[in-house]
Order: sequence, then C-alpha cells, then structure tokens
Amino acid sequence: MKLFLYSAAALCLLAGSASAQDPNMNCEAYIKMAADIGPTPKTGDAAVDKMAADMDAKMLSYCKANPKASVTEAATKAMGG
Repeated sequence: MKLFLYSAAALCLLAGSASAQDPNMNCEAYIKMAADIGPTPKTGDAAVDKMAADMDAKMLSYCKANPKASVTEAATKAMGG
C-alpha cells in the first residue's frame, strides 16, 4: 500500500505539470517540456524523491522509444502497467 501511495505521489509530481498543460499531451511534447523544466523537483522526502526520479527516467525512456504515445500511457508503463 505504501508503495502505491509513493507511486501516486511521484506520478502527480511528474505528470501534474504535463496534464495541466494538456491531458492528451504526447511523449514528444513531454520530452521537450522535461528538457525545458529540468530535473525532477525535490519534495524533501528521500524515498519519494528517489521514486519520482526513477519514474521520470522510466517515462522519458518510454517516451523516447514511443514519441507519439500519450503521457498517460508512458506513466502507466512506468508504473509497471
């Protein structure tokens, strides 16, 4: 259960700004946005920060391989779906 909560928090951190821009954003736009924003923001909780950074890396990896996929699909794949 704790892992699920951390995953949800990480997803909110990473995809929150993307979905605020456009809930149907594709990976190509997400990659550009991630480059413009910079590193994953820190929360102050080491476990959440590590999980967010890991999820960001997985999302970026998926997006680079599938630039036309949606950010939602990338987040789902990054969470193990």
